[in-house]
Amino acid sequence: MDNHYKKAGVDLNEAEDINKSIAEVVGKFKFSDALSKIGDFGGAFRIDTGKYKEPVFISSVDGVGTKIDVAIKAGINNTVGKDLVNHCVNDILVCGAYPLFFMDYIAYSEIDPGVIKNVIEGLALGCNDVDIPLLGGETAQMPGFYPSGKYDLVGFILGVVEKEGMITGERIEPGDVAIALPSSGLHTNGYSLARKVLFQDKGFNTDTVIPEIGKPLKEVLLAVHKPYLKQTQFLLQNGIEIKGMAHITGGGIRGNLSRILPDDVDAVINADSWQHPQIFKSIQKYGEITWDEMFDVFNMGIGFIYVVGKEHSNSFRQIMERMGEKAIIMGNINAGTGKVLLKQD
Repeated sequence: MDNHYKKAGVDLNEAEDINKSIAEVVGKFKFSDALSKIGDFGGAFRIDTGKYKEPVFISSVDGVGTKIDVAIKAGINNTVGKDLVNHCVNDILVCGAYPLFFMDYIAYSEIDPGVIKNVIEGLALGCNDVDIPLLGGETAQMPGFYPSGKYDLVGFILGVVEKEGMITGERIEPGDVAIALPSSGLHTNGYSLARKVLFQDKGFNTDTVIPEIGKPLKEVLLAVHKPYLKQTQFLLQNGIEIKGMAHITGGGIRGNLSRILPDDVDAVINADSWQHPQIFKSIQKYGEITWDEMFDVFNMGIGFIYVVGKEHSNSFRQIMERMGEKAIIMGNINAGTGKVLLKQD
């Protein structure tokens, strides 16, 4: 019998095989609060309401952008899932929220099922690293919509925070300091510009070793987006009062730190207070990009910024040293109008 749906581009047998492989991968990780199984119509999660007086749910949805194109070109598809989980975890962490579960959406037209399995493996491992279940998701085959061999990836996360423990930035005041933790590289932003400069304009490929970097571009560009959940928990457990946090994503330091500043203060950031990773210097050189634009597009080596009282700055650095992290005191909070002012020595 003719299979008209298959002729239209959707192979139900292949889709079933993919779903079975997803269930196999996700099933390796067990979470007692996840009450549903992969394949159910909805994901079920039990909330322990006894742990909270006034719980507030914080959610976020995002993707990893054109970093996927680098992964496909390099044939390395088991890391973008981790990127996505960590990105979403960091986004809700800014409010002080602890993640509860994660869900995903993967869409494609024609692709090797092994690629999808690799993506799911990355998602599952990323969730396991931050101790939350991959509660469910959707894998959609859309013939003719995406180019053959391409896929798109989106994630949804839900977290919870006690209302009185929410971190909003409203208590930031003059005299506070901004302390940063480094990124692992580009994280998940700026890849459209990086790809244009390195691949389109310069003709490099993912195996190219730029002399000043000394590693294949695929290794540098696919470095996994760093999560800051454990670091933040450790700071709070050790008595550090965090007044505000910013996840440095699209828009760079200025575009993201300004989102948490009250209208009566400015953050004055010394852009020379940390070493900018070589990949950013190379992109700037080869693309002939201005200093201002680099800082507006890329994180420039900064992944997460905390604003704390000045009296906590030394303890902050010592606590992070115990975790093997290098904390960077990058600036001060002054009276102002809600702006981030970047300066160079």
